[in-house]
Amino acid sequence: MKKSLLFALALSVALFSCGGKTEQEESHEGHDMEHSSGHESEATPTSTSRNMATTAMIDSYLAVKDALVADNQAEAASKSDALVTAIQNFDAQAAEEHKAKALEEAKKLASGDIAAQRESFQALSVTMKDLLKVAGTDRTLYHQYCPMYKNGSGGMWLSAKEEIKNPLFGSSMLTCGRVEEVIAMN
Repeated sequence: MKKSLLFALALSVALFSCGGKTEQEESHEGHDMEHSSGHESEATPTSTSRNMATTAMIDSYLAVKDALVADNQAEAASKSDALVTAIQNFDAQAAEEHKAKALEEAKKLASGDIAAQRESFQALSVTMKDLLKVAGTDRTLYHQYCPMYKNGSGGMWLSAKEEIKNPLFGSSMLTCGRVEEVIAMN
């Protein structure tokens, strides 16, 4: 009896620590989605237009991320053109320094082998996170971190999904990583 109880307790702790959601959390998430979608007009025009301005940049960034997850160097390079254009077109009044750094790293994605692309992508990810925290985002993003990248010094990226798909290692360590922070729409 004691062993069964201890096993159940250990299993509960393991599920909770691995990100399992309780029924109450899932219900609350659904309520939030219903609530927010019904009241979009309450957002201030400034925050809405600011969030919409980041859409092309985020879409392009995520396309490059997905190409690196798939170990596709050529696609990452081709998708980087749209990312460079989106960053160039982004009006970053409050985030000019972040925009300049992001543009510099995005341009590096067009050439080099996939290892060099991944290194540039990781540096770009740090800058994109900082830029989006200042400029705002049009969607919830997940700041994800892999402690194994760069011989244990770690690396991060942004994802539109909570599920880990590691662009820094691709198929060799696809699920290595964890969510460090949720960057909410603002």
